Amino acid sequence: MEKIYATGFHNPFLPLDIYIPDGEPKVFDGRVYLYGSKDVFGGEYCCHKYHVYSADARDLQHWTDHGPALASTDEYADEGIKDGVPWSDGLLWAPDVVERDGWYYLYFCLSDGTEGVAKSRKPYGPFTDARQILMNGEPISGIDPSVLKDGEDYYYTWGQGNCHMAKLKDDMYTLDETTYAEALISHEDGCQGFHEGSSLRKIGDTYCLVYASEYTKEYPNRGGAPTKLDYAVSKNVYGPYEYRGTIIDNTGVDPSTWNNHGSIIKIKDQWYVFYHGSSGNRKYNRRARVERICVDEKNAVITQAQMTSTGFADALDPGEQLDAAYGCQVLGGAYFTEKEGGFPMVNITSGCSVSYRYFDYGTEAQHREIELEIRALQDGTAVILVNGEKKAEIAFAPTQEDQMQKGGLTRIRGMLNGVSGKAELTIRFQSQNPGELAELYRIRQAVR
Repeated sequence: MEKIYATGFHNPFLPLDIYIPDGEPKVFDGRVYLYGSKDVFGGEYCCHKYHVYSADARDLQHWTDHGPALASTDEYADEGIKDGVPWSDGLLWAPDVVERDGWYYLYFCLSDGTEGVAKSRKPYGPFTDARQILMNGEPISGIDPSVLKDGEDYYYTWGQGNCHMAKLKDDMYTLDETTYAEALISHEDGCQGFHEGSSLRKIGDTYCLVYASEYTKEYPNRGGAPTKLDYAVSKNVYGPYEYRGTIIDNTGVDPSTWNNHGSIIKIKDQWYVFYHGSSGNRKYNRRARVERICVDEKNAVITQAQMTSTGFADALDPGEQLDAAYGCQVLGGAYFTEKEGGFPMVNITSGCSVSYRYFDYGTEAQHREIELEIRALQDGTAVILVNGEKKAEIAFAPTQEDQMQKGGLTRIRGMLNGVSGKAELTIRFQSQNPGELAELYRIRQAVR
């Protein structure tokens, strides 16, 4: 059964209990489709099924969950989908989809290193008739397939450490070995820092390879955690590819963030980068995120984006109740998790902070009361900053009632005077006490 969520004007842009990493966005017939893996909270990388999500390109606030699209075991039979991968029961990792002659081909990889393709008459599946990707008569191995349709050609990239590429033959599951390239880019040489997650796209007549990158100035080939989506460009699909820089870096979304994976797409007149961010102080529990990006189409230059809390919106509405986990940067060791039906920021010690980019306070200066819904564990202070300027200090302490309720939630309030425009809101926690101070659940702001 399909479900529709009005969450697109936030980041993450799907409900907070839905974990979709490795997102590849595509547009088919006026709808934006998100193809990604599916994490399970508390688990590790991915699970044994895919879901497909889509939104009308004219309404990116509302996203439809089309339900299970492919499974590699029978554990989801009660959801209407059975094992569709006959050669493996591995976890389903990063996919991509391309259309040809009215068929939609879902390319996927599994945790055992095999890669395959299944097809459907609908862009959201279910996808059937799965078969392995072959080259020279043998199944290939690797991870993270992507496919670029370029005229009449379909270019298939995959790999970790080296980005391989070959053309697909007309059957759409056999690679033409005469077109095989061992490494379009690599982490061995070339100063491109390729880790994994290749996504081959085009900006005008320039080929643009988006990928999870280990590049650092000190170690340009390998060495950095692959939290960045970098890109390299070429006028020839086979290269050489020139490293251009970073599109988005998810450092700061979680203390244990490790990888990134996504791609770029133009929706109507606006370019976006889709990516993911982990949660729970783990490499996993990764959620789908998106940012607007500025692209010089003539020169194929992408300006690096900053992580925000807004998703497809220009800014957040300060009047709404906002879950803490819509923060886009957490510092000091705090992190977002799932707990007791909510999505709080936990492990808050003195010096920890969370930032929300951006709220729209309007053109006229306003006086707003800010309310934080917290679980107070020790005495402390929440310092509220707007665009880096201190606006309020709100003291908190566990009450006798809190203790009787074994840590019930309480609401603390302060005034933000003279706020206007588009602004970043930061909450910084301070205390003389060591250890965990509080848990932050929700934020509210009201005009006074």
